[in-house]
Amino acid sequence: MDLAAAASELYGLPPGDFTAARNERAKAARAEGNALLAKQVGRLPKPSTAAWAINMLARRRAQELAEVLDLGEQLRRAQEELDPVSMRELGRQRQRLLTAVVREGRSAAEDLGVGISDAAASELEQTLRAAMADADAAAAVRSGQLVRSLSSNGIEPVDLAGAVAVPGSLPPRGGEGDAVSEQPARGAPEATAPKSGKRDRDAERRAAEAEKLRAEEARRRERAEAQAELEEAERGAEQAAAELSEAERSVSETAARRDGVSKELDELRARVAELEAELEAVEREAGFTERARRLAARLAEQERRAADRARARLRRLS
Repeated sequence: MDLAAAASELYGLPPGDFTAARNERAKAARAEGNALLAKQVGRLPKPSTAAWAINMLARRRAQELAEVLDLGEQLRRAQEELDPVSMRELGRQRQRLLTAVVREGRSAAEDLGVGISDAAASELEQTLRAAMADADAAAAVRSGQLVRSLSSNGIEPVDLAGAVAVPGSLPPRGGEGDAVSEQPARGAPEATAPKSGKRDRDAERRAAEAEKLRAEEARRRERAEAQAELEEAERGAEQAAAELSEAERSVSETAARRDGVSKELDELRARVAELEAELEAVEREAGFTERARRLAARLAEQERRAADRARARLRRLS
């Protein structure tokens, strides 16, 4: 077992298992007589929740993570070429893709019984944004050995100090200024101090000019990105205004329909009240007519009986 293998195994474990497993690996290395490895393993830091989720993406959702990092590379190229059209289109894709991959990261964590809070999910997205903006940060994310979240201001290189469990596993960060500043020191003999001093001044001047060019290029990229974001925001504002106008029109139509239905309901209620009053009057009248009918029936019966008696008497007298 070496440090790289131990780190690869440990940073693939759920957070709750990390510390015990790390201590066990360190103890095993010490038992094998490798005190240096035991010390190195014992010092491996437990990853933050967001960093652990990134590591799970690298191990369990590698394709989705690759799509994010590939899109970041395209964005960096578009910024270098000052291509606002590509920057706008890629910018729209970026947010959709980040949202989807953060969701995948939370899903991968849940598969292992670990919940990702909204705060950790925000750090997860912040780290992915940093990886899209910086190639070295992308390499750190791909390593699957991240121990903390990353952030980027879009201009300066992402700070990777203490971000990866085994920093030696990542390629060194290169830079034009470093190569220029080191060249005179390597090639300057002690016997030619005046020439060495001139070369140093020339190197400093070239380094300053290179730094100035890099700063100007960064400002141009930032302006181009800001312009692209402004245009995108203006289109979003126009679309939102159109949606608001449509929503207000729908509200007005709905309110008009509601008022119409309410008015019709009031009219129906008034009509129902009228009909109920009319029904009550008719029922009273029906009661009167029923009593009159019964009285008329009794009188008719009395008169019929009187007629029968008179008819009978007439027959007897005949």
